[in-house]
Amino acid sequence: MIPIVSIPSTRNEPDVNRLAINDENNPHLSLTLRQSTRLTGIATADFNTYTAADGSIVAASDGDTFDQPAIPYNAVYPYNHVYESESGHIREFDDTNGSERIYESHRTGTSYEIDNVGNHVSIVKGDSYDLVSSNKRVQIAGQSDITIDGRHKLFINKSNTTDNHYDIQIGAGANINIQVDSGDVNIHTVQGKMNLNAGGDYNLKVGGNMNVVVEGNISETVEGSKTSNTTGAVVHRGATIDLNP
Repeated sequence: MIPIVSIPSTRNEPDVNRLAINDENNPHLSLTLRQSTRLTGIATADFNTYTAADGSIVAASDGDTFDQPAIPYNAVYPYNHVYESESGHIREFDDTNGSERIYESHRTGTSYEIDNVGNHVSIVKGDSYDLVSSNKRVQIAGQSDITIDGRHKLFINKSNTTDNHYDIQIGAGANINIQVDSGDVNIHTVQGKMNLNAGGDYNLKVGGNMNVVVEGNISETVEGSKTSNTTGAVVHRGATIDLNP
């Protein structure tokens, strides 16, 4: 016996795609899903203010939130030209005055949409791969925010080619702020030196103990005066200790 499947009645409904008609009382299911699954309140990085080793206050770089733009669908019949395949792939070229759009969607919801002022929203419901065989250049004239729920890895110079550097330049008037809420900051060079040049003051504040292990020599040159304040004991050990060589 063939099972009976209940299909919503389409009696008295025109055979034009619902997305082309835009009847609020009879919306297309894909539009309803898009509106109900729109992402809002996505947090950006939040860097807290703190007191530096020299007593100065490092200003916060407060995070905020951003939303997926509202679905710009506002079609007026007969200006929205719709194609929908048997499995549910959709393509819209909407020429409605003031609401011109291009929308293309896979049946899973992976899609892109361009609204009437040229804003572009891309949604990927599965994994996303961007494979470039040659060079890639990106210019962002405004701001950029990236929020990642999982890990993030960056591998530079995979080919071990000389001078494939990783360069970061910050223009005048801005800082590099790194905050670890709970965890360590680990920097390790397998081979090579570690160089740090401070154009101004160099301030270091350690909340716990400070341990320095040097397998070679230490050479220290101070062109000004040097002051050392210790509230506990001071111990110097060496084969010879020359205070006035």
